[in-house]
Amino acid sequence: MSTPLRNIFGNEIKVVAQPRQIDRQYAGFTGAHGVTGMHLGSRGYQIIIAGTLAATGGSYSAARAALQTIIDNLELYQFSLPDTYTHDGCTFSYVVFDRFSILPDAGDKWFHFTSTGYVTCRFICYARALI
Repeated sequence: MSTPLRNIFGNEIKVVAQPRQIDRQYAGFTGAHGVTGMHLGSRGYQIIIAGTLAATGGSYSAARAALQTIIDNLELYQFSLPDTYTHDGCTFSYVVFDRFSILPDAGDKWFHFTSTGYVTCRFICYARALI
């Protein structure tokens, strides 16, 4: 069974899977020019999830506290075992979350209080499919 990434990060996300990168080991030998290379296969592929988080609570402080709870819960995914996730018809198997970061906007503001009572912030999360 898989989990939609929207169930974790909300609806305001963009997801892209980067191409696999090949891992090679190079070795040189005394007195010889050049190196030999051993192809070690790929080390999975990176999945980048970016978007906006939002929370409400009636006041800035209540909404900001609710948003911090969401951020704290997302941080815990970095400690999860590999699992299967989906997004827009794509399935990502054996995925672990490597890094979750809050991003500032162009004006270096981290959190915004909207006229509708939401506190929002931008984020980026790096995950890796292990296969």
